[in-house]
Amino acid sequence: MKLGYSTYAMKDLDVFEVLPRLRSIGYEAMEICARDGWQTAADRFDATQRRRLVDSLKQMDFPSPPLMDSLSVCAEGDERDAMLDRAHATFALARDLNFGDGPLPVTTTVGSPEPSWETGRETIRDGFLELADLAAEYNVVVAAEAHAGATFDTPDKAVWLMNQTRHEHLKLNFDISHFVAQGIDLHHSVALCVPHAVHTHIKDGYTVDGRVQFQLPGEGDMDLTEYMSAVQEAGLAVPVYVEVSRMLSELPGYDPWRAAEFCYQALDRARQAALSRAAGA
Repeated sequence: MKLGYSTYAMKDLDVFEVLPRLRSIGYEAMEICARDGWQTAADRFDATQRRRLVDSLKQMDFPSPPLMDSLSVCAEGDERDAMLDRAHATFALARDLNFGDGPLPVTTTVGSPEPSWETGRETIRDGFLELADLAAEYNVVVAAEAHAGATFDTPDKAVWLMNQTRHEHLKLNFDISHFVAQGIDLHHSVALCVPHAVHTHIKDGYTVDGRVQFQLPGEGDMDLTEYMSAVQEAGLAVPVYVEVSRMLSELPGYDPWRAAEFCYQALDRARQAALSRAAGA
């Protein structure tokens, strides 16, 4: 199982300098952040840079990179038109960075506005379906991410979305942190989400006084070996990507390279332990 890293926590670093250093740490895959303000946002990253990035990824034996964006899935009126324009641009970026055989994932949460689940789940469903139809034009698959503290927040809701849509270009981003932070059983989350997952994120987290606090993987209480064993047994076929929360990366004194090395070491130990456990089973 490959380990990947997201440039989400490296907003102010040059992606072309990031790639070789992450490769030297040991990471085997990259996620590219396409959100506003990042070097690799679709409206900033031109054709020459896209070709250069593809060449760099190939030289370092990275696969085509999934993208992270933030789309307002349920926006209406002029805001929806703006969201769809943004989706067109990000999906085109994904197409240009895709040198593999299959569709490339673009991850997004529901974003804002987010209707209540009880009265607005069909609006969420229909918003994702429209994005999936658009994604098909670019050889992209939308990876819907459930998020702690939002309306769309549990593995059960994620599976409801999958069962209600059954669209080839709409699947799941499986970020275990949003579930463990709510006290949801790890194995329950894996069993429900992995069959639909085309992308992953991993970090750790907990809830205190009703607020989620995210941590680096290996920094909290989540058993990483148990996680690696569970996703391996469930047949996860994509890399596990570290996503460092901005509540950490924007702290004074945050060291992005120390964090990247810490996460790799923690996850690689867990990966090796899970493989040893499987071999001894």
